[in-house]
Amino acid sequence: MSDTLTLLQQRVATSIRQRSDDALALIAKSQPISPAIRLGVYQDAYLLRLDEALRGNFPKLHVLLGDESMMALTTAYVAAQPSRRPSIRWFGDQLPAFLATHPDYAPVPALADLARFEWALCTAFDAADADTVPATALGTLSDDDWPALRLTFHPSFQLIALAWNCVAVWRALDTGETPPNPSSDARNWAIWRQIDQPHYRSLGDDEAALLRAMQSGLPLATACESLLPWHDEDAAPAHAAGLLGRWLHEGWIRTITGA
Repeated sequence: MSDTLTLLQQRVATSIRQRSDDALALIAKSQPISPAIRLGVYQDAYLLRLDEALRGNFPKLHVLLGDESMMALTTAYVAAQPSRRPSIRWFGDQLPAFLATHPDYAPVPALADLARFEWALCTAFDAADADTVPATALGTLSDDDWPALRLTFHPSFQLIALAWNCVAVWRALDTGETPPNPSSDARNWAIWRQIDQPHYRSLGDDEAALLRAMQSGLPLATACESLLPWHDEDAAPAHAAGLLGRWLHEGWIRTITGA
């Protein structure tokens, strides 16, 4: 009996997700609403709920596209990436990649960048809590401690590279202003949560290079080599120390080890 019920549920669920008529024969006839209309109600509700989820996770993308185009995007995305997780909160995790490769959206790559930025804000907000190292911790280190320092980062911290001016577009949409036209604006961005709100700021290429080196687990002395394209060998350690102090102040660092 349980196997039969499971197969029945799977057939109905597939019919709802794929908007097919396969489950019509399973629906009892009753007046005045036909099986086709009753099945259609669930099919429409499924799509509308997922569209609502995408709008919630990508609010500025929704504003930029408008209701009709957003529904078209949802329909295409659901066909390619149906919801597979128990929580609808994570529906849309593949949307940036979808926008970057789908023939209808890839010609405007700024859309994929905007989606990447919005998804990073969402995941920063929902990331797990964790203690961070206070900036005063640097004062306890000796000169001999610094070369071996390794960092781990707060769960909300993300470092992303964007090629377009999507952050300027996001800001304009957030304040109700007319967004600028898409233009090339290659930058690295740090995104994190502080005082229960997502924060972000752009990074210089040198800071981003050092961050990536430290995120990979390198000790500070080795990671400092990533600064050499911008700073000479004698100045790089001091510059790295200054950046580390800022990261601690902004709440990016979960642990410092190696001292």
